[in-house]
Formats: sequence, structure tokens, C-alpha cells
Amino acid sequence: MADNTLEENRTFTVNGKKYAVRMPTVDEIKEANQARATAFNEALNRGDLLRDQLEGELRKRKLWNDDREREYQTLRQEVLDGEFKLKKGGIKLNQAKQIAIEMSKKRSEMVTLLSSRTDLDSNTCEGKADAARFNYLFAACLVYDETGEQYYPNKIDDYLKNPDDPVASQGAIEFYYLISGTDNVDTTLPENQFLYKFNFVNEDLRLVDKDGKLINEDGHHVDEYGNLIKWEKNGEFTLVDPAGRKVADDGRYDVEHSAFLDDDGKEIDESTYTSNLETKSKETEILEDTDEKVVEKPKTRRKTKKAVEAKEV
Repeated sequence: MADNTLEENRTFTVNGKKYAVRMPTVDEIKEANQARATAFNEALNRGDLLRDQLEGELRKRKLWNDDREREYQTLRQEVLDGEFKLKKGGIKLNQAKQIAIEMSKKRSEMVTLLSSRTDLDSNTCEGKADAARFNYLFAACLVYDETGEQYYPNKIDDYLKNPDDPVASQGAIEFYYLISGTDNVDTTLPENQFLYKFNFVNEDLRLVDKDGKLINEDGHHVDEYGNLIKWEKNGEFTLVDPAGRKVADDGRYDVEHSAFLDDDGKEIDESTYTSNLETKSKETEILEDTDEKVVEKPKTRRKTKKAVEAKEV
């Protein structure tokens, strides 16, 4: 889990070259605050929304209503109740673990509910002003690692000319981590701190068993993508379905096939039967080869990443 102690700088590499972001000086902070005030006034003069007007606009656009507000407040209260229980203690550790996991899930639900509000907030006067302050500080604090020379000699003016520069894109992330004092805001949440303290999650906040192997909420072992697995004695694992039966990487069952039987119990010669699906598949391949028709092939199951991950609200 990340250390929340503020660093003086953070280094990173793009295309083999090292760069860094440093903490801003007092003068730079003053200049950034002035840039924020200017951006706020400009947005206000254009007639942009204020944050105080945000809820009214959300309701006008039918992105928020009384039902959503009640749902959000209920979730918020449940998260606070869970935080109180973890702080107080005096309950079984496994019970506390379930409380922490439920807190994480409810916090994620809150984030989902607030997604439309968050998107619109970035377009308010305050949202644009905050972005202007961050951008000003970042442009001033992005430097070449070896020399300490500013990457943007003209600071914000140079940055705004090419904000999609890969060095700028990675640097902005590193700068956010630098000034927030953490690589992951989720590490500051009480439920995650509890789960990490008692070794219920790893440094990536993924649920693990006592041996440090990844598991899901039901306690079943999973791989890094969230697929169910079974560990073998040789230290390797195989993919399985919820019943524990082996499956291949493409999602099909990994089992030796035996011939079907007729009504008299005799094995059927399956080679005399042709699957309609197989026939259609061959026809599809022929059509694709001759460019006469494009037919989409059936999709195999893809591995999906599933992580227990709390989010800041």
C-alpha cells in the first residue's frame, strides 16, 4: 500500500527518456491561484453554471431526482455506519471483513450514481477554475529529470499548445499523485486500510487468501482477470467453472469426449453425423475467402478483469 508521505518529486520515463514532476514553489502557487480566479471570472461572465446551480440543472435534464437522492443518502449512511463499526471494533474479524467489503461495494454504487453530476461539475465555473489551477501548476512543475530544466519554458502557454503530448499525459498523472501524496486515493479509505491491515487484500487492493492467492468475494480462487481457477499441487492452476470443472482458455470444457449411446446402450458412430453449425461455419469460411459475403464468426468467451476495488466519493 502506498505511503501517504509527500515526496519532493516523482520521476517517470517516456520513450526511454526520463522526466520528473516536482512540488510547486510558493510563487507558483500564487500564480496558479490567480489563474484560477481569472478562469472563474471568465466562465462566470460567459454564463456558465455555478456549483450551487448544479443540482437544479441535473433535475432539469432528468439526470437526478428525489429517488436517486434518497438512494444516494441511504448508501452514504450505510458506508458511515460501516466505518463506525470498523473504528469501534469488538466484533469477529470475519464479520468486520464482510462489513468492509460491503462498504466498498456501496461506495462504488455511490460513484455510479454521481457519475452524471461529476461530468457536469467539470463544466461549472468552479470546475473550469480548478482545472486551470492544476494545469498551471503542472506546466510549471514538469521538468527533465537529469537537468531539472522546465519541459515547458513558457509554462502554461506551451502546455496548452499540445496537451496530448505523451510526456504531458503521463506527467499529469504523476503530478496528481505527487500533490495528493498517494498513488491511489483508494488506499486512504477506511475499509481498504482495514482489509490491508489484516491481510485480506494485497497492495493492489485485490482480495487474497491467507497464502496471498487471489480470491473473489465468495472465497474462490481466481486469476488476475477474475476467472475461476483451481490450484494444482505443482504450483500451476487450471481454469474451472463454478462447479469446479476444468475449462480451456477459450471457455470450452477441457474433458475427454466419449461416444454417445443409442437406446440399446451401444456406442454411436458420430462420424456419420454432421453438425449444422459445423456446416455453416465451413460455408462462412468459404464466403470470407471469396469475398462474396462477410459473416461474423461466433465469439468465444474473453477473459475479463474483475477486481474488488473501492473508489473515492
